[in-house]
Amino acid sequence: MFNKILVCVDPYPPGDTLLHCVLPLKECGAKEVILAYILNAATPLGLESLLVAQAGPEMEREQKLLEEAGFQVTVAMPRGEPSQTLHDLAEKHDVSVIVLGSHCRGLIATIALGSVSAKLLPIANRPLLFGHPTLPEKAARQEGLGLFAHILFSTDFSDTAEAAFSYLDTLVKATKCQVTLLHVHDGDRRAGSLGRHSQPLPEPDAARLQRLKLWLERSGATEVGVELAYGRPGDEVVAMAKAKDCSLILMGTQGKGITQEFLLGSVAHQVVRHAEQPVLLIPALL
Repeated sequence: MFNKILVCVDPYPPGDTLLHCVLPLKECGAKEVILAYILNAATPLGLESLLVAQAGPEMEREQKLLEEAGFQVTVAMPRGEPSQTLHDLAEKHDVSVIVLGSHCRGLIATIALGSVSAKLLPIANRPLLFGHPTLPEKAARQEGLGLFAHILFSTDFSDTAEAAFSYLDTLVKATKCQVTLLHVHDGDRRAGSLGRHSQPLPEPDAARLQRLKLWLERSGATEVGVELAYGRPGDEVVAMAKAKDCSLILMGTQGKGITQEFLLGSVAHQVVRHAEQPVLLIPALL
């Protein structure tokens, strides 16, 4: 499922956030990693050589760690507009997933969450895995599985959510992880903030969630919880992931009906920006 991985590296300052996203993918079939440092086309040529020289040691460090873990590693430093360059690189190498940081603290902050993810989300037809700076700390607390200790899967029952569920099912079969299934009813705020999931499930939604629950249990999930929330989808996904101490959020990037904002804007981008966990987004076109 994740045979080849494209990792967008920010070497300023160095850190292991993205490595903590990449290493667990090995148990899901990952074999090859492309480490990419994008040289923004807007960077003056005189500064570009300095940035390359400064990035070199961190790229070499990460390459060595990944090779020691058994990955085949290629290093690339293309120049261009960051989001389009990442997209083109992913297409050229036919990667299975693009991994990048959700928060960037270095000199190339524009290639992290802000403009790059906003521009990459609508054009990407590859899964996007956003790491979070707190991931190494969470991985140290989680026993054994780390990134896949407890997955929150948010669904609106759209075709894209079904495609995302197939990824979840594969991860469950590979890791036997714990899963929480979440469906958000947009706009109904009658109950207060985190208690909305205690309201009765509408019968069709309950049946759908139970079907997914039974499927994952048969696939080997150690535990599957079912939750319903009322409110703004992005807020509720972030709140539920925090309340359940999840290690990963998995969701599609396009919804339907009143949750159409799952497509760009809004929900996916909001979750990536505000969640304390890594976020795996599965695009509509796969």
